[in-house]
Amino acid sequence: MSNLRSLTVGKGRAAQDAAQAVLREIGEDKTVSFAKLGSGARVRAAPKKSSAPLRRRTQEERRSESEERLLAAAIDLLSRKGWVGMTLAEIGEAAGYSRGQATHQFGNKAGLLRALVLRLHQSFTEKIQEAPPSTPGLQAVLGYVRVYFGRTDAEWVNTRANLLLLAETLLEESETLDIVHESSRPIVAWLEENLRIGIAKGEVRPDVDIKLGVEFVVGVLRGLAQQRLAQGRITNLRKNKEQVVSMVEQAFAARSSRDGGRSSR
Repeated sequence: MSNLRSLTVGKGRAAQDAAQAVLREIGEDKTVSFAKLGSGARVRAAPKKSSAPLRRRTQEERRSESEERLLAAAIDLLSRKGWVGMTLAEIGEAAGYSRGQATHQFGNKAGLLRALVLRLHQSFTEKIQEAPPSTPGLQAVLGYVRVYFGRTDAEWVNTRANLLLLAETLLEESETLDIVHESSRPIVAWLEENLRIGIAKGEVRPDVDIKLGVEFVVGVLRGLAQQRLAQGRITNLRKNKEQVVSMVEQAFAARSSRDGGRSSR
């Protein structure tokens, strides 16, 4: 609110009316950016009021918005500082709220971690669902590889955040170990099922240990991403995505599949 007052000083009644119109538009959320007023531009008089009353957001809508902003701020901080290095207070400030907002929203850091990990995995699952459909079996596993290295986020913020969480599971008395491992079970189960299907269809070698195979796939992706991110070469890895896909395919494909040429996507 203080930012709004500073914008109206010396600008006259028209500016005050315009600023108040913005507040009515955004409802009760006083932390939103006032960029729409223009950077250094002259504030114009507020438009005439509409006869239709502005709908007040429900408490659930306000809570949902604050959760989205807090989680976005937490993922960004996590990608830069790691889990141990960040606090609930600075997450609240980074999201544009008070220092206590993250605590109010999630209760404690463990509550935030659960919501944070869930959001990261939901984001990746959505990427898989948005990708061109793959035939269940080996092609679905290869599709997973393509999605992992086909992200459009230039900074790979979600991947950085997830890799840092995974790294901190190695710490003695890790805060992240149980929650991170629990959250990864659905995707691990999905990969295992597709390797089983691949074996049943004759696409995957019957001697492949399914659990070890999934660990191999996940380990390859995370390891390559970590190395390239550390070297600032993630763009090259995105360009080499199909070569990585080919390597994974060769590791699993049954002889009949290899002899018949590379499988279609």
